[in-house]
Formats: sequence, structure tokens, C-alpha cells
Amino acid sequence: MRLGALILIVAALTAPSLMAQGHHPLPWEQIPPLDWQAGPAATGAETPSVQEPSTGPVSARVTGDGTLQIRDARGIIRLQTGLPGRPFKAWRDGGLPLPAATGTLLFPADGPMNQGLGGLQWAAKDFRPFLRGLLWILEDGEGFLTVVHPATARAVYLPLPPGRDLQLRFLADRLEVTAAQVDKGAPKQWSIPWMGLLPRLAALGPLPHPAKVGTALAPFPKE
Repeated sequence: MRLGALILIVAALTAPSLMAQGHHPLPWEQIPPLDWQAGPAATGAETPSVQEPSTGPVSARVTGDGTLQIRDARGIIRLQTGLPGRPFKAWRDGGLPLPAATGTLLFPADGPMNQGLGGLQWAAKDFRPFLRGLLWILEDGEGFLTVVHPATARAVYLPLPPGRDLQLRFLADRLEVTAAQVDKGAPKQWSIPWMGLLPRLAALGPLPHPAKVGTALAPFPKE
């Protein structure tokens, strides 16, 4: 075998491993599963949400290809990223359904999550008002629920239980997921209390030490 052909064969065999070594995990990869509880939760009658949609100077734009863009009140892009899949369904605040999963929505520049977990009333009977200012996006693969906090330009990805054609209900004390199609013998309904989601939602709060903003005279401010 000629040396040139041997080199090409070795290069072809080693290319996949080199690509794997250089792969940067996506934000929703290697996320530990949530403690979803199978079966309907044993609670009393559910109270309907009486929330009004929040609004403000911060815009969130979601496109059909799964691009998410957040602009602050000055029109500066604070976040531009991709979703795990194409947007399928969306809700805002504490579970108000949106007519479409794509488009541009306005959100407040502040809200309960701006103060981190310290600004929440953990013992509240209805936790949905403390979810004001959030955007929830279900992607078409139905493997993840993306939760966006436009005010802080941060997002988290919640792994969903197995199933297809998922329906979500934002209840006073929990998030409930019902699957229209599941594997034989698998449960169709799951739920998790809001308290169980708080460790993940905590990442939507402000950064502990936000970067200082530069000026024309000091474009790179010192710590």
C-alpha cells in the first residue's frame, strides 16, 4: 500500500474521534433529570389563574427555526441562542397560553425572579404570581421545556418526562404534564411541585457579580 493512501485511511479513521474531542456540549445536554412524579397528584379542586399578562420594555423574539433573541430597553441584544428544537407551544408568566409559539413579546425589566429565590414566598398557596415575567417554550421534540427570564437574559432547560403530544398545566402548586402517546405500560401523567423546580429556576436570577459596563473614556473598566 502506498504511503499516501495509508495516511488518508488513518486520517479518516481518526477524524470522528477528533471531532468528538472538540465537541462543546450544548446547554441542554448532560442536564440531570427532574424528579417527576408519575400519576395524578392527590389534591383538591384547582383554582384558575387570575393573572394579567405582564409587559414592559424588554423584548423576546422567537423564530420558527428555534432562534431566541432578547433585547433590553435600549434595544441592545442581551441574549441570542438556539432552542433544543423548533418552538411548538409557548406560555408566559405563570402559565398564560400564547396563541403562537413564535413572534415578539414584551416583558418587564423587573419581577420576582430579579431578586433570586429571596424574593419569593415559598409557602404561598398559589405560586404562579411569582412566575411573572417568564417565557416557557415547548419544542417540537417535546424533550425539553425552555424557561426564559428576559429581564436577566437567562434561560434554563427542564427535561420533560417521556411521551409525545405533551400537554402542560400550570397549577397553583405544581407543573403537570400529560402525554397523549406513550410506550405501552408507561404512565401518561406526571407532575412536579414548584418547590421541586426552584433549584433549576434559581439560575434565572441575576448573576452574582454582573460585569461592569464600560464607557467611552473607560471601555474596559477595572474590577
